[in-house]
Amino acid sequence: MLENKLKNVFGVDFRIEIMQIKGMPLYMVSGRKFYRATMGDIPFLLVELLGQDRFGAVALKKQLVQYSEKTGLNVVFGFDGLTRVQRDALIAREIPFISFPDQIYLPFLGVMLSNRFREKSVLPVERMTPATQCLFLYLLYRRNEEYIIKKQAADDLGLTRTSITRASEQLKQMKLIIEENYGKEIRMNTVSQGFELYLKARNHLISPVQKVLQVEYLEQKGFYLAGESSLSRHSMLAKPAEDTFAIFKGQKTAFQFREVDARWQDNIKTCRIEIWKYDPALFSIGGEVDPVSLAMSLSDNEDERVQGELQAYLEKYKW
Repeated sequence: MLENKLKNVFGVDFRIEIMQIKGMPLYMVSGRKFYRATMGDIPFLLVELLGQDRFGAVALKKQLVQYSEKTGLNVVFGFDGLTRVQRDALIAREIPFISFPDQIYLPFLGVMLSNRFREKSVLPVERMTPATQCLFLYLLYRRNEEYIIKKQAADDLGLTRTSITRASEQLKQMKLIIEENYGKEIRMNTVSQGFELYLKARNHLISPVQKVLQVEYLEQKGFYLAGESSLSRHSMLAKPAEDTFAIFKGQKTAFQFREVDARWQDNIKTCRIEIWKYDPALFSIGGEVDPVSLAMSLSDNEDERVQGELQAYLEKYKW
C-alpha cells in the first residue's frame, strides 16, 4: 500500500489522502492518481504515474508548474521505476520524485537517493507496428461512423488481409478497439473517440520517422509539410529557417536524394526530408502531416517551447 511504503520511509509523522484534481487538461489527469501528502506540517501533491505511463522531463517540468498553480502545493511525481538516465534528467530540471524502494528526491523536504536502479521494466510497453498505427489513425480520424468494416479498412489503407488482421489483433490487445461479426462482415469500433482515444493510445504509438536527410531545397509532388514547419502553422512557434517535409519510404524517390551540408556549401538553400515508415498521404490535411503523426515525430524533441505548443495544438484540434 502506498501509504505504508511512505510511512516506512518518512516515519509515522506522515499523512496521505486521495485528492481530486479538476479543471485540468485530460492528458494530465487520465491514467494518474493524486494524493495530498503531509510531512510534519509541510503538504505536497503526489502525482502517481501508473503502469507504463511514458514521460519526458521537459513535459513533466511544464506539468509540474501547472499542477502547482492549480493546487498551490509543491508537486512530486511518483514512478514505479527509474533508470539512472531518467533520474539524472529529473534532478537536472529540479523535478521532485519518488520511485520505490529507494529513489527519492524531495528538495523541499530533504533528499534520499540510491545507486540501485531497475535495469529493465518487467512489463515493457508494447509499441504499434507501422501497419497497426495506420489502422489506429484510420479509425481515429473516421468521424461520425458507428463502426468500420475490416475489409474496407484494408482496401483504403492498401493492407493485405494478413496485415490488417495482425493490426486489429494488436489494437484489441491494447484495449483500443472491439470487434464483432455481423454476417460475413467484421466490424471494428474504438473504445472511445478523439483526444480521449489518442491519450489512451499515446504510450503505444511510434514515431513514423525512419530517417532524416538534409538536401538541397526542391519542390515536388508527394511531399507533406512536417515537423516544426507544420507545427508553426498551428501555434505561436516561429517558422524554422529550414523547412521539413515527409515522404513515404515506399516512394521511388525516397532514397534517391543527394544529401548536402549547408555548413560546407555557399549560397545553397536546404530542407529536411523525413523518410516515413507509413505513407503520410493517408492522413494528410491540406498538404500537411496529420496531428498525431506530427506529435510522435516530435516526441524526442527536448525543446520545451516545441512540446508546449504541440500539447496546445492537440488540445484545441477539432477531433
